[in-house]
Amino acid sequence: MKKFVLRWLFWIPLFAIVVLFMVANRQSVAVSLDPFSADNPAVTTPAVPLWMWLMVMLFIGLAVGASGMWMSGRPHRLKARMERRELKTLRKEFAALEKKITETPPTSVDDDLPLLESSPA
Repeated sequence: MKKFVLRWLFWIPLFAIVVLFMVANRQSVAVSLDPFSADNPAVTTPAVPLWMWLMVMLFIGLAVGASGMWMSGRPHRLKARMERRELKTLRKEFAALEKKITETPPTSVDDDLPLLESSPA
């Protein structure tokens, strides 16, 4: 319960700040991709609100970070897949051996064999 309350005490003010930032930055901004001509750029984007550009960049950053995490986990996923296949094979072998043991009749112990007994001292 304490963790839940602390989480909301962090997220509610953060969301409020983000919403206030978005409302305060409603003016349209065109992003220029031409570093040589600031007055008449050759490559520019349509004018959209500043908060929209920031949200697009945030989502692009999240996507790049998530894809990086996914790619860095590839060796672990490959190892887990290989071990899962090996475990499946071992379970099949174990089931076959267990079936063979239960189907094989028990061998009788010969009563004629001498027993090892300790001699009285």
